[in-house]
Amino acid sequence: MTRLVTFSVQLAALVGLLTTGGCKLARSEAAKTTEQNTAATPPPLTIQVARPVWRMVQRTAQGQGALFAKESVILSNKMPGYVNRVLIDFGDKVKAGQVLAEMEREELELQVDAAESAVKQAQATFIRAQGEYERAQQLFAEQIVPPQRRDTAEAEYKVAEAGVHSAEKALALAQKRLRDTRIISPVNGFVQQRFVNPGEYLPAASKLLEVVIVNPLKLRTPVPERYARLVRIGLPLRVEVDALPGESFDGTLTRIAAGVDHATRSLLVEAEIPNPEGKLRPGYFAHVTGVMGEETALFIPRSGLYRFAGVERVFVVTGNTVTSREVKSGVEDEVLVEIAEGLTENEHVAVSALDRLADGMAVQFQGAEAQ
Repeated sequence: MTRLVTFSVQLAALVGLLTTGGCKLARSEAAKTTEQNTAATPPPLTIQVARPVWRMVQRTAQGQGALFAKESVILSNKMPGYVNRVLIDFGDKVKAGQVLAEMEREELELQVDAAESAVKQAQATFIRAQGEYERAQQLFAEQIVPPQRRDTAEAEYKVAEAGVHSAEKALALAQKRLRDTRIISPVNGFVQQRFVNPGEYLPAASKLLEVVIVNPLKLRTPVPERYARLVRIGLPLRVEVDALPGESFDGTLTRIAAGVDHATRSLLVEAEIPNPEGKLRPGYFAHVTGVMGEETALFIPRSGLYRFAGVERVFVVTGNTVTSREVKSGVEDEVLVEIAEGLTENEHVAVSALDRLADGMAVQFQGAEAQ
């Protein structure tokens, strides 16, 4: 009996020792877990932030266009016939009033001679009829001839007078046709194309030559819809061409299309480019820069714009959290960059450690206004 009591006491003591050791071990493991969790949570990243600022910016639009002749004149023959002479060739410089080609003239010269003879004959008939009419009037006044004689003389006189007018007009028409055999340049310019050779027979209104005006030249270029509201007549433009590296040419906007092209979302404009030395040529591809005007725009420090794989982003700071947002930039310099879309003036953006930020990350920040 005594042995049994002793064993029970020893067993109870052992159980109590094990229980006490287990509690101490559990508390030790919990403390260790708490310390590990605390060590695993990093402190918020410290960043600098900036608030967007408004700045005045000069808008320049750059684009491509093409140069065209100021005017392109197709010269043709008015009357059918053979080509007698071609006095110029492709690329020649011509002046207004210069004879460029000539159609066959011999037949028309004979027609002019015949018309001149017809005029002389009509004039002689008129003079005779006029004399007869004047005598008939005198004799009728003296009551020597009856009224019918006077009336007949008057009618013959008027017919002869009309015959003179008709002959003169026929002569003028023949002379005009003879003049039309000479193909004359109506403008100062250059021969762009020659379509005929001497000896060819051509029907009326056949193309003979093309003459182009190259001073000034016309420039046509599309303006993006975004800048369409800034386009105005008289806007200065600067033009550069690949054929003349290092040289630029000034021009002025002269015409604006009535509407925007639905396919390209651009507005076609036309400008005049002075070309007194003839360096520029129709057909040149042109790089165009236009000063569109000034307006205010929103800017942030360049360090606040994150670019990757063609996508532009800023990290907007709200409270102690950053949010990634896609934006569209505009002009920029060494310090600032314009944010054209995606940001408002009342928001703040991160301007440091952008490569360490992620959407929804907790941060602590310092202010740094854009300058």
